[in-house]
Amino acid sequence: MSVAILGGLDRLKPLYQNSGRELGFPDLKVFGKRVPNMDRRLKGMGGIVIFTDTVSHNMVAHAVQVGKDYGIPIVRPHSSGISSLTPCLAEFSTLYAPAPA
Repeated sequence: MSVAILGGLDRLKPLYQNSGRELGFPDLKVFGKRVPNMDRRLKGMGGIVIFTDTVSHNMVAHAVQVGKDYGIPIVRPHSSGISSLTPCLAEFSTLYAPAPA
């Protein structure tokens, strides 16, 4: 499953990706700034993490709209550290965990 991270610090991007791989999210995409066609890039994601301390209001509005339109869960931690990202990814992994047999 792929997860998008909006905001965050550029120098922590490799750490975000390593943390994602360790928790079972090999396809973790980090968008530190607004990119063209962001709506189209976000609509295939399984979850969106928005670091609210380092992201613009316009970017949040677009991500929330995409989340509503396509039923993508959104988590909004305030700080952009690895310690804030880990519980968010753990929440997504329990959300998409296979049902016990």
